[in-house]
Order: sequence, then structure tokens, then C-alpha cells
Amino acid sequence: MSKKFTPEFSRIVKTDEQVSRKERLTIEASEKERAALAKRFELVSIDSLKAELTIKISSNGEVTVHGPMSAQITQNCVTTLEPVPEAVEDTVDVLFSPHVSEDDLPSNPDDLENLSEEELMALLNQPEPLVDNKIDVGEVVAQFLAVAMDPYPRQEGAELPKSVMAEEEAEEERPNPFAQLAGLKEQLEKKK
Repeated sequence: MSKKFTPEFSRIVKTDEQVSRKERLTIEASEKERAALAKRFELVSIDSLKAELTIKISSNGEVTVHGPMSAQITQNCVTTLEPVPEAVEDTVDVLFSPHVSEDDLPSNPDDLENLSEEELMALLNQPEPLVDNKIDVGEVVAQFLAVAMDPYPRQEGAELPKSVMAEEEAEEERPNPFAQLAGLKEQLEKKK
């Protein structure tokens, strides 16, 4: 039995209760929410996370969530494991549609393996499903943060230790066994 995911930074917007077709919303993660998100994303810390969103409902029921997102995070350097602060800024831009079902989307990565490039691009451009007229804009912002942050944070001037560099150089200098086999094959053919 699978455990249901509960977002750490949840802000539910009920689009059917929205008074106007276009509303502005500012959301900011609490200290507890930032700590939980930092744990989920394996960060040292998230010192701030804020978004100023515009939620716009079109006449066909589709909903656009758009606006700037900013965060101050700290990650470990991939080289030295020392803390590296980062200012993350991105623009949230997502289209939700009541005409798209969660059943239309792939449920696991294996479902993507046999798709053509055109089919993959169509999936990327497809709106997100709008289920029960609810959007968790907090989770949307959290996902944009995860994608926008530096995947390989490195402290300024950080270099790999010389022992690691020596190992990498040794691997580069090591002869390719297939090249040696090709050379052996040529020698055998000359003997014929």
C-alpha cells in the first residue's frame, strides 16, 4: 500500500470559489515549511521562499498560475561539502486544465521510454490536470524551486582534491582495451 504524499508547503487555491477571473496571491513559506522542504530536497537550509502569483481563469475553465518566485537556499558544495549559499529566482508559469485527466499522464518513468521526441514534447506542453477545481500553489512553487536551483553547487575556487584528479588522469591515460584488440586483429590479418 503506497503512502500518500503530503506537501510540506501547501497553499490550496479553490478556483471555483475565486471571486474574479484574475487574482493576485503572495505566498511565503514558514520556518517549519522551509525546514521540511530543505530535508526533502537534501539542502542545508532554505532561509526564505516567496512567490507573488497571478491566478487567471479563462472562459474554458483553464487556469494559469504565473509570477516570480524567489528563495535563499544553502546547499553543500559538490567538491568540498562546505555550505554554499544561493539566491534562486524563477518565474512560475503553469497551465491547469479541467479537460486533462491524471490518467492521461505517465504514472512512472518507464512509460516514457518508448515515446518519440514529438510525443515527449507534446507531454511537456500539455496542461496539468485541474482536479476538483483545486491547485496547490505552494507545491507548484516548491517544484519550481527544485528545478531552478543549481544542481551542482560549487564554492568559488573549489577544486577536486589532487588524489581524485590523479585518479581521473590515470583513467584517461589508460589504454582502451578495445583499441588494443583492434590492433591485435590487424596484426593477425596481416599474418594471413
